Amino acid sequence: MSQEFTYYDWFLEQNLTSEQESKLNILLYLISDKLTNENITEDYDRKIRQTAPEFVNILDAPEITHELIITTLVANFQLTRESVSQMFEGMRNQGNFAKLAEFMKEYK
Repeated sequence: MSQEFTYYDWFLEQNLTSEQESKLNILLYLISDKLTNENITEDYDRKIRQTAPEFVNILDAPEITHELIITTLVANFQLTRESVSQMFEGMRNQGNFAKLAEFMKEYK
């Protein structure tokens, strides 16, 4: 029996710097929170604007779309669209960021 590709597998393949790892986690939690309309307090908003201004487009978006997520990941982490698709596949297989992974399941 072969094991499914996981988010952790994808993550290890990326060779991200510690700063990129931190920023990726911030972005993924931010997108997940926007999708569920949870945790976006004034304090949270301010902290994102101060520590990760490159993700203000996510904060200010009236609606989260597949394309917004993909272009933000590609632009900020030099990922390919194929790599982003693999990341979300790994999330679904591993159970990470369930709401986000399910939302991105529709993206091809």
